[in-house]
Amino acid sequence: MKEECRYGSNCRYLSDPTHCDRFQHPTKTSLLGSTAHPSDQLSNKNLDTSSSSHSHTIHDDDMQKAYSIGGAIALERLSQQDQTTIKTMRDDAVIVVPGTYDHIDRVLAKLNIKFTVVEQHELINYPFRTYQTVYINCASKFPKEAAYRLREFVEKGLHIITTDWALRNVLQVAFSDFVKHNGQSTRDEVVGIEVVDPNHSFVSGFVLAAKHAQPQWWLETASHPIEIVNKEQVKVLIRSQALYDKYQSDAVIVTFDCGRGNVTHMISHFYLQRSETPNARHKMPAQQYAQDIKASDNITKLISKDGQNLNYAQIQSSSTSAQFIYNLVSNRLNSTKQSTS
Repeated sequence: MKEECRYGSNCRYLSDPTHCDRFQHPTKTSLLGSTAHPSDQLSNKNLDTSSSSHSHTIHDDDMQKAYSIGGAIALERLSQQDQTTIKTMRDDAVIVVPGTYDHIDRVLAKLNIKFTVVEQHELINYPFRTYQTVYINCASKFPKEAAYRLREFVEKGLHIITTDWALRNVLQVAFSDFVKHNGQSTRDEVVGIEVVDPNHSFVSGFVLAAKHAQPQWWLETASHPIEIVNKEQVKVLIRSQALYDKYQSDAVIVTFDCGRGNVTHMISHFYLQRSETPNARHKMPAQQYAQDIKASDNITKLISKDGQNLNYAQIQSSSTSAQFIYNLVSNRLNSTKQSTS
């Protein structure tokens, strides 16, 4: 029996047979003409669903367990100072802007990172402080006035983190001199990734995770590949050869300074919904991942208790995602020292 899709008739994946093979929808309402732009519909060449690897849809209960374990692994990698900094951070140091499809708030809550929710329309008059970081979830639309105001405050020192469609409706609107959507749309798939700059503090978790098996990155149906406009200033932190081969863009995570602030963008979502096991190691139990990274006895016990239904790939993905978020937050807090500008 198929699992019911969380987005119902508003799902943006109704045109993707790979997604519909796994999820059922309450109606046959077409996404075209509602939240998706016609250019986001997949071309026939992208609808080949054949794959030699195995896909694993992660149910909410398993997702919560995966992030609990992944978060515990990532937290152990932080210094005591960074852990203390996160525990004592301001309530408004992290701002979350809700979207339609991504759910960074769920991940932050699971990682015990405090945040304040600000709706899209509230951004137009919100009293930003330059010590803040704004996480903008993937959404079907976004007020242009809010995008322009974000640019204004980024130049003064604000940091923003964006996902997927925010490339087109936030960054392409207000930061088009740095990045834009390359015009293509992905299918629902998982691709292998690699670290471009292993010395960059944001991606330290990926380096450790890649020692025994290539980390995987989930692409949503109709995710937006990134075109880099300013090649001198935009840094690619994570890339994927498979992404480039299919969509002529290898950038998975990019970052760039703008004035006194910074923008970091990633294709697809923070909130993981599925993984793949492209090789034998990815199919192994979660316990093997703990052994590979030399995790503590506490992690081993946690996996024995809560992770028996999880595989290597799922814990690898959740722990690298959690590490990335912890790195973003701790680096930002340490750089600002929570000043009130």
